[in-house]
Amino acid sequence: MSDWENRLISDRYRIIASVGSGGMANVYKATDEKTGNIVALKVLKEEHREDADFVRRFEREARAVLSLSHPNIVRSFDVGEDGDANYIVFEYVEGNTLKDIIKDEGCLTPKQAVSVISQILDALEHAHSCGIIHRDVKPQNVMITNDGKAMLTDFGIARDAASTTRTFAGTNIIGSVHYLSPEQARGDHVGPESDIYSCGIVLYEMLTGEVPFAGDNSVAIALKHLQEDVKPPYLINSKISRALSDVVLKATAKKPELRYQSASAMRADVLRALKEPHGKFARLPKQKTDSDGASQPAAPRRMSIGNIAIFILLVLGMFTALFFTVRAMRESKLIESKSFVIPSLLGKKTEEAEELAKLRGFIIEEASRMPSDQYAEGTIINQTPSGGTKSSEGATISVTVSSGSDHVTVPNLVGMNLPAAIELAMENDLKLAEPIYMASDKPDGQIISQDPVADTSIFKDDVVEVWVSGQQDMNIDMPQFVGHTLTFALDEIKSLGLKNVRIYPVTPDPKDAAKDVKEENVMRQAPTAGMNVNKSAQVELYVCRTFLGSYASDIAFNVDVTDKDKSVVVTAKMDECTEIVLYAATLPVGAQQSVSFTGYLPQGGEYTCIAYVEGEPVRTSTSVFSLR
Repeated sequence: MSDWENRLISDRYRIIASVGSGGMANVYKATDEKTGNIVALKVLKEEHREDADFVRRFEREARAVLSLSHPNIVRSFDVGEDGDANYIVFEYVEGNTLKDIIKDEGCLTPKQAVSVISQILDALEHAHSCGIIHRDVKPQNVMITNDGKAMLTDFGIARDAASTTRTFAGTNIIGSVHYLSPEQARGDHVGPESDIYSCGIVLYEMLTGEVPFAGDNSVAIALKHLQEDVKPPYLINSKISRALSDVVLKATAKKPELRYQSASAMRADVLRALKEPHGKFARLPKQKTDSDGASQPAAPRRMSIGNIAIFILLVLGMFTALFFTVRAMRESKLIESKSFVIPSLLGKKTEEAEELAKLRGFIIEEASRMPSDQYAEGTIINQTPSGGTKSSEGATISVTVSSGSDHVTVPNLVGMNLPAAIELAMENDLKLAEPIYMASDKPDGQIISQDPVADTSIFKDDVVEVWVSGQQDMNIDMPQFVGHTLTFALDEIKSLGLKNVRIYPVTPDPKDAAKDVKEENVMRQAPTAGMNVNKSAQVELYVCRTFLGSYASDIAFNVDVTDKDKSVVVTAKMDECTEIVLYAATLPVGAQQSVSFTGYLPQGGEYTCIAYVEGEPVRTSTSVFSLR
């Protein structure tokens, strides 16, 4: 055990174990004792604490990551100092680095590589829009989660885009040399195009399994970035399309102005390359370069007197031919311009863009969809070629369409039971974390707190944590009931000591008949299998029942619905632990709202019927179910 294991940082973060080490900091797995969550704790190394430059870099990373919020960027929760420990708290990501995956498995398939690089470019587009240049994009700084999500990390040498950034002085290179842009190697100003270059190198490595430049030392490799062109990846791996290879070459062009000018533009082309493997949309014009990567015109050849005479005759012949050709075209009125200005489609609905392009003689092709807070769903957020340039009639304009905002507002879950909260979270494109149980004066199974709180704006698919009233030591892992019979599920539930079961009969759509949905089988359950729940938690079973029963009773209640529309559920109590739903609806605001219906059950007899409004029991009556 190291000196750091089990250490408590700032009376909150309990270190579990070391998980990695870099040039500037050590990374530990830790428990946030305030929330119970597992986090990653990045701590500045002891030998750098007196080095002002390293401390500044560490503080810069803290500022950078705290200002960023994106699903493909490892989130930061906290930053602080505790005695000899300068630290940043990150979300803990289960998975492997992209570098480890390439080492272990070799090159990725083009489709896998495009998926990963698209996510990295999404992250960079967000960072660049916030004025942050990463400057150290490399496979070691990309985590691939167990479900295949790519997450960019380590903004330790990031800078504001507006700052003057010098990155190479003598033999001191800031940034990983294998992924270094030429301007970083020269010590020039670094902008978003430098991150684009590094992305091109990362894509190259994913596609080929190797980096394009190797050498005996860092300076030798940096010089290759300055002087040598990247070898086309399709010449190394025949499975790579020419179009995807062209994207790599454009991203790694020596001159920043020849590269993609935004991460979103490169993302659009890598996705387009999958659809148009033989397309020439990313191909750079051929240029002759000098040793510094600058374009140079070809040296003029010496010509003999005979060659000069031939040249003059050829030129005269060409002018003569051109003269007669132009005159003939004018006389026959066949001259016609076929070159049109490409319209700007940004912010336009796809239907409007298609009509506008059609009028100019162009074709619209949707390359991808991506979220946007700036543009409404269904509107165009990027196009290639850009508006204002010229192209021939019939040319294709590749567009990226907004899929709408990827932010959602967190609903209020406090006061709900777990199944209702899970359903509401799903309706809002959110996930519920494993509940944390704690003693309270609220009824067992009721949510008493949540994080983030209601009305907070977060990303879709983010996780909401909930604290539930109950005893933690009374928990079980919820079994899988879906696919089993209701009888099996109820027997299992009783053996586990669960005391609150609600059955929802579901009449399947006839279209689902081919999906092998069997009568009396559980189709859905809440909480889901594997979730750790308290024995007091309500369990909801949605059961396939095409015939509700032969025994019926006419049931009527009057309920008050105040301040907003509310869900109303009426159940019949089958035994001490189990209720079956007879009626479920959302009623508008109003006093003494009538709830009148005929309920059906498989067995007859006298049953207690309970009316619930928003989960709270408000009316109870006894009803006799008899044959109808």
